[in-house]
Amino acid sequence: MYNTLILISLLPFSGPEAGEHLAAIPRPAAISSIERADVAEQIPVLPSSPKRQIASYPPELPATVSPTPLQLAQHQTLPPATAAPAVSETMTPFAQQQRDPNSVRVTGILEVPKRNHVILAAAYQSVLVSLKTEQRNADGNIATESDGKPVLIPIIEGMQVFKDQVLGSFDDRELQCNLEISQCKLDVAVAEREKKIEVEYAAWSYRVAEAELQMLKETNKLHEKAIAQIEVNKALLALQQAEANLRLQKYTLEEIKAREVTVSEREVTKTKVLIELRKLIAPIDGMIVRIDKAEGEWLREGDPVLEIMQLNTLRARCKVSAKYYTPDMVDGKNVTVSMPMVNGRTEEFPGKVVFAHPKVEAGDWFEVFIEVENRPSGRSWLLQPGRDVAAVIHL
Repeated sequence: MYNTLILISLLPFSGPEAGEHLAAIPRPAAISSIERADVAEQIPVLPSSPKRQIASYPPELPATVSPTPLQLAQHQTLPPATAAPAVSETMTPFAQQQRDPNSVRVTGILEVPKRNHVILAAAYQSVLVSLKTEQRNADGNIATESDGKPVLIPIIEGMQVFKDQVLGSFDDRELQCNLEISQCKLDVAVAEREKKIEVEYAAWSYRVAEAELQMLKETNKLHEKAIAQIEVNKALLALQQAEANLRLQKYTLEEIKAREVTVSEREVTKTKVLIELRKLIAPIDGMIVRIDKAEGEWLREGDPVLEIMQLNTLRARCKVSAKYYTPDMVDGKNVTVSMPMVNGRTEEFPGKVVFAHPKVEAGDWFEVFIEVENRPSGRSWLLQPGRDVAAVIHL
């Protein structure tokens, strides 16, 4: 703690005696005195800072050390910095492509082509009755029970399915009844088409009229003017009417009845189509990757039920610089696609450019689609949708 003695003079500092009083004030060195105490013990110091040192006034210097004048640091000339290239926010790997007459190096993202990705949905409002499929043997044949019915197994994720395989069904009892009614109508129409009573009656009438006219003519030959000409004319008119009726009956039977059969057949076909729409049928070979509904759920039209992916062929969307290449230079060319695996190795896959977009986008690039042949790895595949790959297009 500092003990400072301050002398305050109450003498006037104006007038003739002011100079004497000012001369009587001692020098500052004689006014203050600082006890030579251990400053480190009296002033707390933060742990992270060095101990503060309190210097006396005036500072005491060793006898052998003379104070040196303050010197300014010499100015050092720094070497010119190399300007860094401006990085654009839209800079992509295709912008770094260099002109190569033999190949084009690109990068892209794997995706499943539209034709290999299907989501099965409900065609009508109905109840999902079954979500099962036929069990198949090692040779691919459908396993059957003792009564000949196929063995059904539940659908699960990761199951391999085949094209036209039935995967489930909706409630179609009403349609089954309509199918039976339509089939009965068809049977009736076929029976009426085969019925020939009207045609036979018209044919008999025609033959009777023809025989009667012939008899009148023979009678007049034997006995001249035995039959009046008016009677002969009436018989001729009856024959013509019978012939017209016969043609009409034939047309009625062959045309109208045939049309009734055609209408009944189309009703049966329509009902069968509606029944098929109530079934979940795999349109492609692939793997079940997602199940959205369960048996017994009520579905509206368009509700998704199953998702199927075919992963034997994937597609990579890549960008090619339009400064050095044109779509016709890369379209249809063979490609080598490489992708690093989780164990550190890199696998290569053959591919081909199936489409080069003719439009050049802002930034001077155009898009190409590369189809890649995938390879199986156990129950899965080596290439997976969503992964980044590098590709070399061989020109």
